[in-house]
Amino acid sequence: MGKITKSLTIGGIIGLIMGLLFAPRKGEETRKKLQESIEKGKAKLSEIKEDIDKEKED
Repeated sequence: MGKITKSLTIGGIIGLIMGLLFAPRKGEETRKKLQESIEKGKAKLSEIKEDIDKEKED
């Protein structure tokens, strides 16, 4: 994966989290959405790490 793609992915994740934090929702609903987003972000970062590790092996 290129450096730009990784940067855009990380920026998108951060933007999503910030959007959830500042959205006009109830606290409980926002925390639930934030937790879901964090889990998705962790999964995406794991994918990126695996891709980087594979590129290093080649």
